Amino acid sequence: MIKEALIKKLEGDVAKIEANIVTYLSKPAYAIAEHIDYITPIEKELEKLSAAKGKLVSLKNIKFKIDGWCTSRET
Repeated sequence: MIKEALIKKLEGDVAKIEANIVTYLSKPAYAIAEHIDYITPIEKELEKLSAAKGKLVSLKNIKFKIDGWCTSRET
Protein backbone atom coordinates (compact mmCIF):
# COMPACT_ATOMS: atom_id res chain seq x y z
CA MET A 1 0.00 0.00 0.00
CA ILE A 2 2.81 2.43 0.84
CA LYS A 3 4.71 1.46 -2.30
CA GLU A 4 1.65 2.15 -4.49
CA ALA A 5 1.07 5.51 -2.79
CA LEU A 6 4.68 6.53 -3.37
CA ILE A 7 4.44 5.46 -7.02
CA LYS A 8 1.35 7.63 -7.48
CA LYS A 9 3.05 10.57 -5.76
CA LEU A 10 6.11 10.28 -8.02
CA GLU A 11 3.92 9.94 -11.12
CA GLY A 12 2.17 13.15 -10.07
CA ASP A 13 5.51 14.87 -9.57
CA VAL A 14 6.59 13.80 -13.07
CA ALA A 15 3.37 15.13 -14.61
CA LYS A 16 3.72 18.46 -12.77
CA ILE A 17 7.36 18.92 -13.76
CA GLU A 18 6.65 18.01 -17.40
CA ALA A 19 3.84 20.58 -17.46
CA ASN A 20 6.23 23.21 -16.07
CA ILE A 21 8.82 22.42 -18.72
CA VAL A 22 6.25 22.61 -21.54
CA THR A 23 5.06 25.96 -20.19
CA TYR A 24 8.60 27.30 -19.87
CA LEU A 25 9.47 26.22 -23.41
CA SER A 26 6.28 27.44 -25.05
CA LYS A 27 5.90 30.80 -23.22
CA PRO A 28 9.10 31.64 -21.35
CA ALA A 29 8.26 35.33 -20.94
CA TYR A 30 5.05 34.44 -19.07
CA ALA A 31 6.35 31.43 -17.17
CA ILE A 32 9.59 32.94 -15.91
CA ALA A 33 8.73 36.48 -14.89
CA GLU A 34 11.47 39.09 -14.67
CA HIS A 35 14.22 36.68 -15.69
CA ILE A 36 16.75 37.24 -18.40
CA ASP A 37 18.11 33.72 -17.98
CA TYR A 38 15.49 31.32 -19.32
CA ILE A 39 17.82 28.30 -19.44
CA THR A 40 18.61 27.86 -15.74
CA PRO A 41 15.01 27.40 -14.53
CA ILE A 42 14.40 24.85 -17.28
CA GLU A 43 17.59 23.01 -16.35
CA LYS A 44 16.45 22.91 -12.71
CA GLU A 45 13.13 21.40 -13.78
CA LEU A 46 14.99 18.83 -15.91
CA GLU A 47 17.07 17.87 -12.87
CA LYS A 48 13.88 17.40 -10.84
CA LEU A 49 12.34 15.37 -13.68
CA SER A 50 15.37 13.12 -13.92
CA ALA A 51 15.38 12.55 -10.15
CA ALA A 52 11.65 11.78 -9.99
CA LYS A 53 11.78 9.39 -12.95
CA GLY A 54 14.85 7.68 -11.50
CA LYS A 55 13.11 7.19 -8.16
CA LEU A 56 10.03 5.85 -9.92
CA VAL A 57 12.02 3.29 -11.91
CA SER A 58 13.99 2.26 -8.84
CA LEU A 59 10.88 1.86 -6.73
CA LYS A 60 9.10 -0.21 -9.38
CA ASN A 61 12.12 -2.53 -9.61
CA ILE A 62 12.52 -3.15 -5.88
CA LYS A 63 12.27 -6.81 -4.94
CA PHE A 64 11.16 -7.76 -1.46
CA LYS A 65 9.96 -10.80 0.40
CA ILE A 66 6.48 -11.15 1.88
CA ASP A 67 5.60 -14.37 3.71
CA GLY A 68 8.15 -16.37 1.74
CA TRP A 69 7.17 -14.95 -1.65
CA CYS A 70 9.61 -12.83 -3.63
CA THR A 71 7.91 -9.95 -5.40
CA SER A 72 9.18 -7.50 -7.97
CA ARG A 73 7.79 -4.93 -10.37
CA GLU A 74 4.45 -4.73 -8.59
CA THR A 75 2.27 -1.99 -10.01
